[in-house]
Amino acid sequence: MQYRIPKAFILALLVTASLYSSAADLTGTVTNKTTNKPAVGDDVILLRLAQGMDEVARTKTDAQGHFKLNVADAGTAHLVRVNHRNVNYHRPAPPGTTSVDVDVFDAAESLDNISQSVDVMRLEADGGELRVVEMYGINNASNPPRTLMSPKSFEMVLPDGAKIMQALAAGPGGMPVTSTPIPTGEKNHYTFLFPIRPGETRFQVAYSMPYSGSAKLDPKLLRPTENFAVSIPKSMQITPAAGSKLEAKGEDAGMSVYVAQKTAAGAPVGFTVSGTGTVALDKGSDGAEQGGTNPSDAANRTGPGGGLGTPINTPDGLSKYKWWLIALVALMLVGGAAYSMNSLQNVASAAGSNTMAPSMQHTLKEELFELESERLQNKISPEEYAKAKAALDLLMLRVASRKG
Repeated sequence: MQYRIPKAFILALLVTASLYSSAADLTGTVTNKTTNKPAVGDDVILLRLAQGMDEVARTKTDAQGHFKLNVADAGTAHLVRVNHRNVNYHRPAPPGTTSVDVDVFDAAESLDNISQSVDVMRLEADGGELRVVEMYGINNASNPPRTLMSPKSFEMVLPDGAKIMQALAAGPGGMPVTSTPIPTGEKNHYTFLFPIRPGETRFQVAYSMPYSGSAKLDPKLLRPTENFAVSIPKSMQITPAAGSKLEAKGEDAGMSVYVAQKTAAGAPVGFTVSGTGTVALDKGSDGAEQGGTNPSDAANRTGPGGGLGTPINTPDGLSKYKWWLIALVALMLVGGAAYSMNSLQNVASAAGSNTMAPSMQHTLKEELFELESERLQNKISPEEYAKAKAALDLLMLRVASRKG
């Protein structure tokens, strides 16, 4: 059956394209927040986000930290990259943007006030395979603020038999990028060559392991951690090892949550996991049997996508990670800005395709387009935009990974 594109959507697309189709200048200021002075002589690169990230313009900041770039296609999403002391800093430039300011920091190979706020493991199992998506949050509270940049900015140890499927990293407020872990030479020991900028940087690694119905895991904490957490579908079970600091902290949305708070480096947090189960946000009524979310009560929840609630008894320190604890993230960090911007560019071509994408994916693209249009017209508050954007990003990444 042929899918008909709503006339209102086509009209909005045409109006927006006509507004931003011509060339324009993009100006901005780069400020060195370590010294609170203009960043002089930094490279400023304009990247066009279409099928990839293509450099389309380049300049340098002047004595006041100012720059100006000519945008040949103002109707396309772009990304501004500033290279300061061999570290890249980025700011998105959606269609129609005329000004972008970028903050940069001086870099150092070692810093004080670097701490690990969270280490969250998401587990699911079926078909003889245990799949883990693990996310780490690293806080840089250096004063004056500087970026930590060294060959071993962040290190981790994975379980025996772990096969890495994907790894990503995201700086404070930035989009996730692929960052391949590098073996250190020690067994199961890896490092990320990725800058730890002031604020919270998140690393995510997805890996799989052979599974025969149960497995013993003994995570290695290389640094003090405010909250170490493990979440599994309710159809699976966790038994903390003797002496483990891991404790049950409630359940919600088909997920059981275990937490160890204020753990020292090397603290015991081992456990045995058994059973099978997956979390499926889009499987319908059978979600409850699989440990998933039942869409019938989605309207009564306030989390992204309407299907995520607040975990029962979750410690306050984990409240901002609650989506991570009970939502399947489809092997990507929430907030994939590059993917979302690229999706905007593909809406028009999808409208003219003879073979339409599944209706759910197409509907999400329409919603994302409308959201960006409302933001550009100041019809939505920054807080409302951030919440809605996170929800749509999560669902689009889920649908895209399921389609792949």
